[in-house]
Amino acid sequence: MKKLIIYISILVLITSNISCDPDKYLDTPAPNFSDKTFFDSEEAATLAITGAYDPMGWYNFSQLTQWAIGDAVSDDAVKGGGGDGDYAEIYEMTHFSVTPDNPLIGERWEQLYIGINRANKVIEGLTANDKIDTSVSERIIGEAKFLRGFYLFELVKTFGGVPIVDHVLSPSEYMNPRNTIEECYAQLEQDFSDAAAVLPHKNQMLADEMGRATWGAAKAFLTKTYIFEEKWAQAEVTATEIIDSGEYDLEANYGDLFTIATDNGIESVFDIQFAYLNQSGWLDENEGSHLEIMHRSRDDRNGGWGFDQPTQDLYDEFETNDIRRGWTIISDQDVLWQGTADEDTIYTAYDPVHNPDAVTGYNKRKGTLPESERGNNEDQGPLNLRMVRFAEVLLWQAEARAHTGGDWQTPLNRVRTRVGLPATGYTNALDAVYHERRVELAMEGHRYWDLVRTNRGNLMNGYTENKRYFPIPQKQININPNLTQNPY
Repeated sequence: MKKLIIYISILVLITSNISCDPDKYLDTPAPNFSDKTFFDSEEAATLAITGAYDPMGWYNFSQLTQWAIGDAVSDDAVKGGGGDGDYAEIYEMTHFSVTPDNPLIGERWEQLYIGINRANKVIEGLTANDKIDTSVSERIIGEAKFLRGFYLFELVKTFGGVPIVDHVLSPSEYMNPRNTIEECYAQLEQDFSDAAAVLPHKNQMLADEMGRATWGAAKAFLTKTYIFEEKWAQAEVTATEIIDSGEYDLEANYGDLFTIATDNGIESVFDIQFAYLNQSGWLDENEGSHLEIMHRSRDDRNGGWGFDQPTQDLYDEFETNDIRRGWTIISDQDVLWQGTADEDTIYTAYDPVHNPDAVTGYNKRKGTLPESERGNNEDQGPLNLRMVRFAEVLLWQAEARAHTGGDWQTPLNRVRTRVGLPATGYTNALDAVYHERRVELAMEGHRYWDLVRTNRGNLMNGYTENKRYFPIPQKQININPNLTQNPY
């Protein structure tokens, strides 16, 4: 997949450089990617599906609103940055005062639907296409269904029921109303099930294919869908299938998880791919990430932007001897990469000269890279973003079994054993799972969604049940008045 990232730039050139004459360009019809004349070779199909992966890595989605909502809106972190006005749109989110005009919410909606549209174009272009080998078409259609499901899942957990777009729309369908959340979940179950039926297993992938959707990725998102639906028996079955496949395992050392060396590694069920390609573009014009500099300490001796600062409440959630705290949270004057050329002292405390914007006294460690691995530009961090790890699959199995009366201790304690902890001291199964999810997956963008789906939103200051879903962007309602607004 690192190689396939390069194809995205090629696809942009194909679709944008139609003519050097701007007047002639305006007279040139936009290419129709549902037209099978484009999908006339395996290379063309690969270009198109790579373009459908691309929105996953876009700045507003995975590099901004994922942590902003998942971490900073929750009790795990505060926004940070350069004061309340630095990304005031996120400040609104963290204080549950989001308006329908919030541009980040609007862009999240738009970018996810762009991903759905691209996936639909691939599906239409390859269905019943006799120019491409059937096995190739089936796999790429499976990837497209996985991607369509991925983007829809992110929309549903953010906004609730949204219009289902399962084909390239005709103009008469642009005003479709919202589907119910139950209908959306049914669509997700279908897409992820269809994808799992045809996608290869991870152990069948070639080295340069790593990062593309697999059977395990599709099964994982199917499990996650069941978890959100509270279909515990089905979630237990699919989580167990992934575990029993033997394709995944826990990294031996927890601290190795968030390093470039373990991108697409044994614990990665699905990563969003980032790479340092030394491109001259900016933001979504390259394939790197802003996340590293965004979360690095804002102290001028460290040179980061200081967003997504962990809270004292999260710090205190860790057991005293839990090594995961040190791999998740940086405390003032911690020394990282000690004994190497990258050795660096990190300053996280409030300092009126060096760090006047420190809020909590902590910074995020997961995803912090040594200077030698950061890339030449601040938006070209090459570290993948872990969307599903094997540890989370184990905790899904534990949570499902906690509801169905099965053995929840074995998978949960397997996660604890990896970091040298004894069996959980909790006797209440759900309390044990909720604690373990919080400390194992801390600062990975899960906490907000965990709180609201388990009816524990009261742990967040300012939350009420009508805040469960974010407002539908006003721009979309202006375009389509058939969209009803959420009672935010």
